[in-house]
Amino acid sequence: MKSRSPLALAALLVCLASPLSAQVSGPPATGANGQPVQYYPLYGATLGIAIPAGRLGDQHAAGYHIGGLVEFAVPNQPYALRAEAMFERFALKSGEVGSDVSVFSFGPTILYQFQRTQRSTFLTGGIAIYHATTETITTGATTIERGGGTRPGFNFGTGLSFPLTDFSALAEIRMHVMLAENKPILTLPISVGAKF
Repeated sequence: MKSRSPLALAALLVCLASPLSAQVSGPPATGANGQPVQYYPLYGATLGIAIPAGRLGDQHAAGYHIGGLVEFAVPNQPYALRAEAMFERFALKSGEVGSDVSVFSFGPTILYQFQRTQRSTFLTGGIAIYHATTETITTGATTIERGGGTRPGFNFGTGLSFPLTDFSALAEIRMHVMLAENKPILTLPISVGAKF
C-alpha cells in the first residue's frame, strides 16, 4: 500500500499537467490567412532637404538628404525595427569662405505606429554612428577648423505612412544629433520616400 502512494501521486500529477501544458503552449499565433505571424522586411528610400542647426547652421545653408532603410515589422503590431543609412550635404552660405560639410550615418531605429493600419502616423527614435567631414571656415586672415570625424549620436522624429498602388509612401521629419567635440552637429531632414 505504501509503495503505491508515490506511484499513484506521480500518475495523477502527469494526468493533470498534460491538459495544462497543452493549453499553455497551444498552436502558434496565425494571421488573417491562417499563416504564422512572422517578421517580414520592407525596403525603402528617402529623399529631401536637410536643414543645418546649431553650429553647422551658422555658416552653412540648407542641403539635401538621401536615405535608405530596411524595416522589419510584425503584422498587426505597433512597432518595427529599422536599419537606416543616410547622407547629407551642406554648402556654405554665399559670402562665406571655407568648405562644404557632408554627414553620413548608419544605425538602428525603432518605429512606433499610432494606428495599426496601412495608413498611420508614427514616432521614431534611434542611435547611430555618424561621420562628418571637417568644417573649414575662413574669416579675414583667420582659418578655423572644426573637427568632424566619426562619433556616436542619436535621432528622433515623426512621420506619416500611407499605401499607394504597389508600395507605401512616407513623409518624415527628424532631428539628428552627432555628439561632436564642443557643440554637437545638428541636422533636421524633411524627407519623402517609399517602402516596398
